[in-house]
Amino acid sequence: MALYSVNSAGRSLLAQNGRYKLRWRSAYVATLCDLESKSLLLTQQKWNDSWEGLRAALVIAHPGHELRIHHWLERSKPQVFVLTDGSGLTNSSRTHRTEALLELATAVKGPIFGSVSDKQFYEAIVAGDADLFVALSHDLATALDESGVDYVVGDAVEGVEPGHDVCRLIVNAAVKRIEASCGRRLGNFEFLVEGPPDACPPAGRDQAIVVTLDEEAYRRKLEAARAYPELAIDVERQVNSHGADAFRVEYLLPVRYDFEIASRFDHPAIYESRGEKLVAKGVFAEAIRFRRHIAPLAARLERDAGTSIR
Repeated sequence: MALYSVNSAGRSLLAQNGRYKLRWRSAYVATLCDLESKSLLLTQQKWNDSWEGLRAALVIAHPGHELRIHHWLERSKPQVFVLTDGSGLTNSSRTHRTEALLELATAVKGPIFGSVSDKQFYEAIVAGDADLFVALSHDLATALDESGVDYVVGDAVEGVEPGHDVCRLIVNAAVKRIEASCGRRLGNFEFLVEGPPDACPPAGRDQAIVVTLDEEAYRRKLEAARAYPELAIDVERQVNSHGADAFRVEYLLPVRYDFEIASRFDHPAIYESRGEKLVAKGVFAEAIRFRRHIAPLAARLERDAGTSIR
């Protein structure tokens, strides 16, 4: 489920780092598990009790991330937005895999769905082309507002893949723009794409949306993963890292940050060292750096987030 997962150079890199352990801060999940919803006046407990009756949207950086929260997808049937085509370093899109999965789950394909290649996304970050990401946040805010969703779910900031972190920034910007335009604040939730899928302490579970899978739901989730051959290496890596049983629960964690994301992970970010290796292989001319590339982009999205969508 990563940016470099469908090409030979990326496969080699994933295989080399297949057993890596992410450097998780102990306070990470605890600080996520808190949210105040101004729009629906829901308590945290009521979010977990009532989410199935609410209109939802899912926003992910790459096709395939929906596998992490497959049963929530089946039950909530959200409108789904995918920022890139999942092509990695190749010219082969994998959006058709996600389209097939959405059809089985009777979820709805959103108007933003893989229109940008992974390579274009990466190059825009390196080039400091913030206009692309501002435009995506504008289009997302308009689509979310027009569809009348009650809450949005998206990738978490983890410092592992830059595209995932930028996706979260775009979602936060869209939520802020809707609030600035009409005073309506959507519920805003995230899920870990790389970290432990069952990472939410017991004390915080009533403050998150928790989806527990029975055997049949777990079987369907595994089948969906097997139907995504481009992600076979990623799936194997994550199962080896976290254990198969960790995927029997899905946590949607309340987002309690906007654009100041430096404290969300240890530095240097994992994607920096990964990028250096790809530069050494001649795949990229420059590695993405948090302070040089991501932080300025976050600042630009923050400045723009207060503008109206109307």
